[in-house]
Amino acid sequence: MRVADIIGAAGREALSRKERGILRTAVTAFVSAVLGGVITAAAIFAGVIGIGEGSGDVTIREIPDGGNIETRFGQGLSVQQIYEESGPGVVSVDVASGELGPGGGSGFVLDEEGHVVTNQHVVEGAGDVSVRFANGVRRQAEVVGEDPSTDIALLKVEAPKSMLRPLALGDSDSVEVGDPVVAIGNPLNVGLSVTTGIVSGLDRPIKAPNNYTIDGAIQTDAAISSGNSGGPLLDARGAVIGVNSQVASAGAQGVAQGVGFAVPSNTVKNVVKQLITEGEVEHGYIGVRMFTLGVDEVAAYTGLSKEELADRYDLPPDGAIVSEVVRGGPAYRAGIRGGPEREVRGIPVPMGDVITEVEGKEVVSPDDVIEVVNSYRPGETMRMEVVTPGEEPREVQLVVAPQPDEV
Repeated sequence: MRVADIIGAAGREALSRKERGILRTAVTAFVSAVLGGVITAAAIFAGVIGIGEGSGDVTIREIPDGGNIETRFGQGLSVQQIYEESGPGVVSVDVASGELGPGGGSGFVLDEEGHVVTNQHVVEGAGDVSVRFANGVRRQAEVVGEDPSTDIALLKVEAPKSMLRPLALGDSDSVEVGDPVVAIGNPLNVGLSVTTGIVSGLDRPIKAPNNYTIDGAIQTDAAISSGNSGGPLLDARGAVIGVNSQVASAGAQGVAQGVGFAVPSNTVKNVVKQLITEGEVEHGYIGVRMFTLGVDEVAAYTGLSKEELADRYDLPPDGAIVSEVVRGGPAYRAGIRGGPEREVRGIPVPMGDVITEVEGKEVVSPDDVIEVVNSYRPGETMRMEVVTPGEEPREVQLVVAPQPDEV
């Protein structure tokens, strides 16, 4: 379970101090950190995506889906092979900022035109950006575009093609828990380093730099530390399956070991395409704040059955509970409303509308709503089933709006 945060389509209220005490063993606070970079091996490039028009051109090299199967039978590249073949494609990103001072992270070469992928939080507010290649050569970099909602930034450097070793992007949708991964980056600015691990979890929601939510993140136990942010997470074929972005902290409970998160490569592809062709990335927004727990989780943490929740509080069996709606936003115009809190065995639960379906898909938790809304673009129409406690379900339609810069 996660501490609540404001999310791309919706938001979740922070737990009260009393509630945190009750749920302290279950809550993990996700803290943005400069994380571990991973280096992809130079594998066989079976396909390319050409992107043109706008501010420049970029060709994304891909390894097709399905190619990860053989790695589960011991046919992947060795860690040494990945390091030797892909190390030259990983860079250190150094930034200078009059307000924040010096900082940096990691990144990787995307194409032979000099585009480099890193985290948005690495270059945020930077007055000067440079990259240092594996051979020690440094080049000034231009920030082509930033998307804080996914924590992805695209840089451009002028360098000889002999120095540019593009890494291939894999299909993050084909990744499975237990798959081996490799991380290469510049942790603590000690120099190019490699660590290994596995995919520990999938479809994790993590907080973006602008407080929205990045859905579908890959969780890994590969060691990543400050300075690794923006580096690629690789599978055993040497394909980039994610960009390392965050590590977890247990807050007052202590330090969480081996819990890192990477933005999935399929998200990176979409973001890079929009940054190149349009100069910015559009995200959907419906303007609701949702309670951290779904109805199912409220039942689990209070010890009440769904039938008891229905009898005592008029809640439906499942769904995401709306606590607040932004006045004038898409959800507000569609008639969706939040509600006052009621104590449910010591946990203050808002009794607002409950979203039970989005586009015909059952909703169990707020994450289900986030995933769908983040896949929509402004101007598109979305259908939801909503239940006001004690009333019959109703279908609402709303037009997705552009996401505000931050919440």
